[in-house]
Amino acid sequence: MVRKKRLLIFTGIYVVVLLIVSTYFTLRLIDKIAVTSFKKLHSAYSQALLITAEDMQGDTGCYFSSDKHINNDFSGCDRFYKRFATNLRVTKFCKNNALSNGCIPVYNSYAKTSKCAGFSESMMNKFNQAFVMNDNSNIIVFNQPANVQKPLFAVDSNGKLVPNKSGYDLFSLVIMRNANGYYYFHPDVTYCLPQEKGGIHSLQDVYK
Repeated sequence: MVRKKRLLIFTGIYVVVLLIVSTYFTLRLIDKIAVTSFKKLHSAYSQALLITAEDMQGDTGCYFSSDKHINNDFSGCDRFYKRFATNLRVTKFCKNNALSNGCIPVYNSYAKTSKCAGFSESMMNKFNQAFVMNDNSNIIVFNQPANVQKPLFAVDSNGKLVPNKSGYDLFSLVIMRNANGYYYFHPDVTYCLPQEKGGIHSLQDVYK
């Protein structure tokens, strides 16, 4: 009887350890796949940004300026995002209530500071516009205040699939414009998103 109990205990411990190890490696694989997916998305989104700028005759009206002598411009963001999403082949649009309408999943954590309130839980779930692409990735437009879109959006590289964490499969892209009128994304790829431990936060880390 004692030997049977010990065997059962040993078997139980073995199964638990096996499940933990299996889960760990599964999650690491998911993380790796998500980052690999983001590399492709960053390239596709960068191309879409340039195409959209060209479609709008070089003036999107939606950018942060990298030149201190040129002001930021948010005046055309609504028009820009519609054109941008079209160039990315959008399949679903949520003007609001993105979570309940199925455009985005629940995320591990959200922005907590007033500066980044556009990525707070309430704004992302209820007020920010969200687009779902034909590859099931999504973008969530940063609004602050509600219905005032900014040249900043979050992109989920694998849509509703886990881990749904900043720096793992959720990244932010800040639209920049230099003095020569060239558009690009800022290298900080989790700007205004929570800094999850172990996550990737700069474009350099994604491509290392």
